[in-house]
Amino acid sequence: MKKIIAASMFIMSLLIGPGTILASDIADAIYRADIRATNTSYTAMKVSVPFTWSAQSLLDGYYIDSGFTNLALRDSNGQDITFMPGWDTNPWMFYINQISQNASLNYNLYTGGETSMNGKLAYFPDTAGMTVADAASLEPGNNFEIELSGYFESGNIWNKSQVFGVLNDASGLSVFGSSAITYQYTPGTGAIETVLTNNWEGQTFTATSTNYVSGVDLYGAKYGNPTGNSYIALYATSAGFPIGSPLAVTTFVTSTWTSSLEFRHYDFNAPAVLTNGEKYALVLYVDNGDSSNNIRWYKDDTSPTFADGNRVYSTNSGSSWTNVSGEDFGFKIYTNPIICSYSQLTGEHTIKVTLTAGNSYLYVDGVLADSAAFAGSITDNANGWVIGAGGSMPYLYYAKITVGGVLKGSWEWQYAATFSDLSGNGNDATPSFRTTTTDADVSAAIISYNAYNLSAFVVSDDDDGVQFVDEEDIPDMPSGFFATLDPDRLEFLSPINEIITEAGIPLEFIWYPVIFGGGAAITMISFGLTRKLLPCIIAGGIWTGFLSAALGADLWTVLPFAVVAVTELTNRKTVSL
Repeated sequence: MKKIIAASMFIMSLLIGPGTILASDIADAIYRADIRATNTSYTAMKVSVPFTWSAQSLLDGYYIDSGFTNLALRDSNGQDITFMPGWDTNPWMFYINQISQNASLNYNLYTGGETSMNGKLAYFPDTAGMTVADAASLEPGNNFEIELSGYFESGNIWNKSQVFGVLNDASGLSVFGSSAITYQYTPGTGAIETVLTNNWEGQTFTATSTNYVSGVDLYGAKYGNPTGNSYIALYATSAGFPIGSPLAVTTFVTSTWTSSLEFRHYDFNAPAVLTNGEKYALVLYVDNGDSSNNIRWYKDDTSPTFADGNRVYSTNSGSSWTNVSGEDFGFKIYTNPIICSYSQLTGEHTIKVTLTAGNSYLYVDGVLADSAAFAGSITDNANGWVIGAGGSMPYLYYAKITVGGVLKGSWEWQYAATFSDLSGNGNDATPSFRTTTTDADVSAAIISYNAYNLSAFVVSDDDDGVQFVDEEDIPDMPSGFFATLDPDRLEFLSPINEIITEAGIPLEFIWYPVIFGGGAAITMISFGLTRKLLPCIIAGGIWTGFLSAALGADLWTVLPFAVVAVTELTNRKTVSL
């Protein structure tokens, strides 16, 4: 009997394996959802993936609390994964750093219990990011601090158009200040060039300092009733002609121009760096038009005084260009000075930008990355704040702004259409939510939702907590998610389970015979050695009970062994009498 117990304990130690130190705490988790992500093509990196689940149903059934604190998502190695519950009818989102070609990955989402799990809950913005309306309390002035934490990619991370921004691009992480008109020319003669379809017009200029270009004015008017869109793009040049892809672009509906000759302003979708001494080209082109319906850009073709560039044009949509010296279009270019900078960031970081006492400081993960004297102030304008737009942040943990040493705005993910300002100043944010995968070949779905640890149910006198008093108070499981077997909870079995599943064989067909067959084998081997029935039945029951618990099977599997054991004990008592 001692040998049997020792062998059983050895098997248990092998199955349990070494523990893993984790940031989240699932000790009180009651339920577990199993999620499978699948990639049907080449290896994919940095993918935000949705899966369908009703957060409201989980709230209504008390599977999660109203603050979404008692849930955590982990991968098959037990590492925490960043995720966002879906607001209203939106899907949930989670982040996959890498998934191999034609592969699948398994994840576990734990819910329930009264203890905060400290899961990696975050906000996954769509391309519009999160916007905060302009407010007097949020004007930075010359004494402020902004801080945000999350995953950084390339793009305009935090922006108040024309006056302040944090940009992460190939040039690095940069903080830029208020814009000013740096390059401009107003034509005096009023000659025109017609811009339509394949006829593109451009104006070159030479940068006299290194800074960001954020917006542009064009001097012109529409003729007739042109339709479609028009585009203003900034290009690098070679030999004085535009080359490559646009460095920055802005789009407008062509019909919004009037027939009045005037300057019209547009901000670029994202700022671009101008390098001191380099020549650039500002190009205007339209979707369509004809001789009676077009855009007309006004120029000076007699005695222009703009010395750092000239007109260029293309009749084949930019495939080739012609240089025209002695002609200049009417334009204005707005640039923003670079206050602080650092190398480009990719991955999870926390950044903080401060301006105080005439000096600006940039911190990355709590370490000073750059500082510079900046005696100016961030201009007060009516534009709102935009955070995490254009894919610049796949997910955001929090963002906050302090003005004059007082917290004026603080935002993080909330289960709502509007994120309340946690600073209490009423500067609420309007989020856009990502709802689709960032890689069409990668998808995910819940494959089961099981009772994970019913011993975590507690009776509480706290009116704010969920109370489980008796069986009738335990809510029904959500339909469609219950499974009586969950072998994936033993991580080393996952590859075997994937092979079985891909073969179209139910997991129960394999693992229940292992459970019962193993118990029967141990019973027979023990009986052959000891010729005593009761110890053999107990040994078989230990194997069956433990493996059933480990694989997520119901413990009715030990019932046959219990019945035989009770029968044997009764038989012994009867014989002794």
